Amino acid sequence: MGNVKRWPVLAGVGVVVAAAGWWIVDEMPSVDEAVAREALPGIDGHLRAWLGTSARSGADVRWVCTQKVIETRPDGERVKIGLVANCDEVAKDGDGLVTRGGFRRQPMVYLVERTPSGYHVLDRKFAEDGAGYSPSVKAMFSWIGARRVLDGTGPDDPRSLSPAAFGLPENTPVRAWR
Repeated sequence: MGNVKRWPVLAGVGVVVAAAGWWIVDEMPSVDEAVAREALPGIDGHLRAWLGTSARSGADVRWVCTQKVIETRPDGERVKIGLVANCDEVAKDGDGLVTRGGFRRQPMVYLVERTPSGYHVLDRKFAEDGAGYSPSVKAMFSWIGARRVLDGTGPDDPRSLSPAAFGLPENTPVRAWR
């Protein structure tokens, strides 16, 4: 008779474990590679336009950014693209390049919409600085996406793309501003 009473308990535990597993899998961020590939050029252009150029910049200064897409989440007809970006302001300096400023590991979520000409940026949200950083990342990303961001997932160094942004050979030296 004792075995008969254990089966409902074991079945209940099994249901709870299965439900928890389903919730975790359902909450895991996924990246729709096709959406990311199509949306990133517009996002990159939007980000660089927002960064603009500094007062000391000229024709030989560009913002170079790299992004790591953490997740893509449908939002009705739109898509939220959560990513982490690194950006450098890069200038020509003799035969090489010099980085003059920038930022590293900046989490952001872009809201984009598909148009006949590609994805169009509707809105962008940055993670807050200081004490608001962790709470804002948790509010912007899914649970797993926030964990990835807070654990340090990030994009490549923009220096790897800087020579190409100027049409220079990839072995062009890139150094930090003094």
